[in-house]
Amino acid sequence: MLVWPVLGLLAFAFLPWQRSGRAFLAGGDTALELLPAAPWLWVPLLALVASLAAGFLNRAVRAWPALVVGLAGFLVTASFIVFRNQPVDLGALVTALSLLSLTGMALSDTGIIKADRFIAGATLWVGLFLILFVMFPLVKVLRTAFGETGFSLEAFRSVLGSPAFFVLENDTTPRSEGTLALIWTAVGALGGLALSLWRRRPALAVLRNTLLAALGAGVLASLLLGFGALRNSLLLSVSVAAASTALAFAFALLGARSRAPFGPYLFLPLALAGYAVGSLASSTPTTAAYGLLFKGLGVLLGLALAGWLTRRRVTAARLLGVFSLLPIITPPFVIGFALIFLLGRQGLITHSILGLDTDALLGPLGVGIAQTLAFTPIAYLVLVGVVQSLNGTLEEAAVTLGANRWHVLKTVIWPLVRPGLANAFLLTVIESLADFGNPFIMGGSFLATEVYFAVEFNPNEASVYGTVLLALSITAFLVQQAWVGRTNFTTVTGKPTQGGVTPLPPALERSLLVLFTLWVLLVGAVYGSMLFGALVKLWGFNNTFTVEHLLNLSSGSMAVFLNTLKIAAISSVPVLLLSVVIAFLITRQKFFGRGFIELGSLLSFAVPGTVIGIGYVMALNSGFAYLTGTMIILVIAFVFRNMPVGIRSAVANLRQIDPALEEASTTLRASSVTTLLRVVMPLIRPALVSALIFAFVRAMTAISQIIFLISPDHKVVTSEILSMVERGQLGDAAALSALLVFTLAAVIALTNLLVSRLGTPVKVTS
Repeated sequence: MLVWPVLGLLAFAFLPWQRSGRAFLAGGDTALELLPAAPWLWVPLLALVASLAAGFLNRAVRAWPALVVGLAGFLVTASFIVFRNQPVDLGALVTALSLLSLTGMALSDTGIIKADRFIAGATLWVGLFLILFVMFPLVKVLRTAFGETGFSLEAFRSVLGSPAFFVLENDTTPRSEGTLALIWTAVGALGGLALSLWRRRPALAVLRNTLLAALGAGVLASLLLGFGALRNSLLLSVSVAAASTALAFAFALLGARSRAPFGPYLFLPLALAGYAVGSLASSTPTTAAYGLLFKGLGVLLGLALAGWLTRRRVTAARLLGVFSLLPIITPPFVIGFALIFLLGRQGLITHSILGLDTDALLGPLGVGIAQTLAFTPIAYLVLVGVVQSLNGTLEEAAVTLGANRWHVLKTVIWPLVRPGLANAFLLTVIESLADFGNPFIMGGSFLATEVYFAVEFNPNEASVYGTVLLALSITAFLVQQAWVGRTNFTTVTGKPTQGGVTPLPPALERSLLVLFTLWVLLVGAVYGSMLFGALVKLWGFNNTFTVEHLLNLSSGSMAVFLNTLKIAAISSVPVLLLSVVIAFLITRQKFFGRGFIELGSLLSFAVPGTVIGIGYVMALNSGFAYLTGTMIILVIAFVFRNMPVGIRSAVANLRQIDPALEEASTTLRASSVTTLLRVVMPLIRPALVSALIFAFVRAMTAISQIIFLISPDHKVVTSEILSMVERGQLGDAAALSALLVFTLAAVIALTNLLVSRLGTPVKVTS
């Protein structure tokens, strides 16, 4: 009780309360120096003194007076911070948080919050952080979109009526796209009506289905016939989500149900890959004469590798584990950047193999390929656990009743994986909508890029684009819920099961193995081209081997890389602490506002990162929360963007722990802090390490949420790669991308090695 009043008094008397710029502790006025001009600051001062004196009284006596004093002091301090509209310094922040902690302790002492002091104080802290760094930025985006001084739709009319956003009629074509869309709408209505009558639905269901069919056909026709960022983003996100989810489901089935050796399928692909590597190696001016030798060696090495994998009886499941990790340690746009080496005007596939001189595969098509490669493994991580946890008893029962493997797949497996498919689809839709790097590198008009171009010149327009992105994400969530419905998918009942899973149909298994072979070849080509681009002077024009790009990293990029490492490491610790505290609050405590904390803590992950970035720019660029251009805003953005994953992991682990263990600790008179540190955290150590590594890796590879927040003094490695690509420094960008991938792979490998020796396996999830 005495620590917080003393800390608050020290901050009140000696730490600056206001900043003249971005820098903290730059010598501003203390609260004592501001007292003559702001006499209401006597309230927090007297509140701190009174709280210090009350600390020597009996808890029952001081409870209600301490609550009144602490709450009054906090409200006055918060009002001073907000309404003075000047950047605050550490003095005001420490004083406010001290008074907030005293308020929480008093709420516990009075019994208003049925928990000890730590839990009550932590609840108030977490609620305040969620309001400031999650709710406030989102509200700021919506307020700017609908008018800052009053309700207005002018910004919406300007954006929605712009051809860059969406236009249906194309004056350069002889047809009328609007008329065609109306025809499609009528056809859809007739189809919905006929289907409902054929199924003998009730009158209201017939009307509903007819309207939905008409709306769906009209929207689909408008998207296919129209132009603009909305159309491109919607078609891209749905296409990428469908392709990624389908491929992920196929690979999940392959990994869980196939035991066939994968090596024989790799002989031809690895021979072709060896031939391609030999061709690239012999394309340099100094080695062109050895072309046949290099190609032959490449083919032999490829065949030898395939033979070794065959002898080792390596299955697709083992390789799937490697390829599911790659997108986590690779920024999505790096795949798009590497595809330029393969599909660009001088690309290996388009130019060297097919002899084409075209950029047709760039733009929306190239962005779709890049996003599919980037997001399929993420969807796989969602689906592989679903497929592996299926109850084999149901499949065994179906086989006993005479069902063949195809029928089991259709009637047993498919219905049970619907929730996982819906979650994977929703995740990839949101990731595709929020993806900024791939469209920026490969070209095309999309909502995420329009936000980037608009935020500097017209914040109102940028906020409208952000609101549209937010609405699309919420719509995708509602569609997912409608598809999954209220169906019960429970198969794990706690009863022992002896059933074995049904193998895949042979034809399907062979087809999936061929498909995965093509996937391995393409992914290998993407990462191989990135490495090759870092070791040649200029891909496609001068393939002379050089270490120039690697040496260029030390001239400036290495400083950015080390700065990113520092920011990622700093932001990972608050993610770990907040994840544990919030998970403990929402699973073990019952208090007013628990639903708000649970929703607010997960909201930042459901909202596209671009929208969060816009909100931070608008909310933290002026007034009391002037943080743009500082390292602090990057740390905050990473913390609240990556925190939900740690919370979900910790909650899942906490729900497997019997609360009786914590009750025993409490019975032995241990506080919540002691219980959390000595009982809970050791039991959920895998979740904690996983959250820590995830937060670090995602902070290293993030771009969409922080593209608006970086400054010349605080660059990050992902923005540096984008800048290099924009300046045409493709070799330097490839070298920096390779350094990032190898560093993160080494961090994860070393962490797994360290923790495995401690007896705790780590699993990095998305």
